[in-house]
Amino acid sequence: MGIFIVFIFWASLLFCQEFVQVKPKKGDGIYSLLRRYHLPANNQYVQKFKQINQIGLNSRAELKIGRSYKMPIARFVFNGKTIRTTLGYNDYQHAQKIEKYNKTVYRAGIKRKLYTEDFDLWVPLLSLPTNYTPKGKSDFSIFGKNNKVTLIDNGLKGNAYYLVSGHGGPDPGAIGKRGGYKMYEDEYAYDITLRLAKNLLQHGARVYMIVQDPNDGIRDDTILRGDSDEYYYGGSKISTETIPRLDKRAEIINNLYRQNRTTFNKHTVMILHVDSRSYSKRIDIFYYYKNGSSKSKTLANTLYKTVKQKYSKHQPRRGYGGKVLTRDLHMLRTTEPTAVYIELGNIRNPLDQDRFVLENNRQAVANWLCEGLIKAKNK
Repeated sequence: MGIFIVFIFWASLLFCQEFVQVKPKKGDGIYSLLRRYHLPANNQYVQKFKQINQIGLNSRAELKIGRSYKMPIARFVFNGKTIRTTLGYNDYQHAQKIEKYNKTVYRAGIKRKLYTEDFDLWVPLLSLPTNYTPKGKSDFSIFGKNNKVTLIDNGLKGNAYYLVSGHGGPDPGAIGKRGGYKMYEDEYAYDITLRLAKNLLQHGARVYMIVQDPNDGIRDDTILRGDSDEYYYGGSKISTETIPRLDKRAEIINNLYRQNRTTFNKHTVMILHVDSRSYSKRIDIFYYYKNGSSKSKTLANTLYKTVKQKYSKHQPRRGYGGKVLTRDLHMLRTTEPTAVYIELGNIRNPLDQDRFVLENNRQAVANWLCEGLIKAKNK
């Protein structure tokens, strides 16, 4: 199971490899479905169809109306550059064939948009090289060294999470100072988001990191070095302008959500930021929900109660001042799945800084948010 999860997560991070799914029409059989999707109706594709749909290879089982079947077509998230770099191998002629296939199904009305518009690249399974292995299948380079993911249980199977760490690229976000060093909001929000992603994966969830960094994995350092090489899921650059930057994040989430709408039972957006207030203002974690969304409010309250219980248990005399509020924030307003926007603390306050600079505290925040999401999965 561990190998399976490694593959699925990297597929979701780099490729979003899934299968195209379809509900048959009355009178449809495997052969007619293959032909409709411009695939060879030969024995190889028939056997592959049966295999991925767990139909006996020697069975003549009829297709059931109302059931969704996986087509032998892998879905990859186009990285915005080339088909070759998306798939991770340098076969130009094969890339041309994949491009031709995508144009064919688009012109036939099977696919509404080209892969260059919706970033949804379709690749017939049997057209992949026999020795094809997705990049990152055996490691988690986005998490860094010694951060393998081990499946604990499937408690979150069927749940998709779209995780957004605040700022990044040309925008470091809020900046604090500690011991003569600068603390950058985007680095600490990203580290906690990575830890949350790993936790969710260990419970069988599908996870999408919307902001990614090629070399900053999960770090144990006190002061996290700032850089500007973060990019968006799919490979595009982060804009220097605020509104285009936020619009792009919402666009990526909404496109993934529309692709996954029937694949997963529940979809959740988690937006993690670090606040900046006066030096003396200590704050606890704030949870903002989308105005008018009962699901968003319920999720925010569940996360709040979970973290509050943790503080009561581990620091009973401390008290907890976190709040659940509604705000007309751009990311809450423009993302389609249920979303919660979280401010993790004040990066300028020395006591709040302990929540960020101490590795165990960053991990604790990720653990508690994960526990809250587990509690919220059926609400």
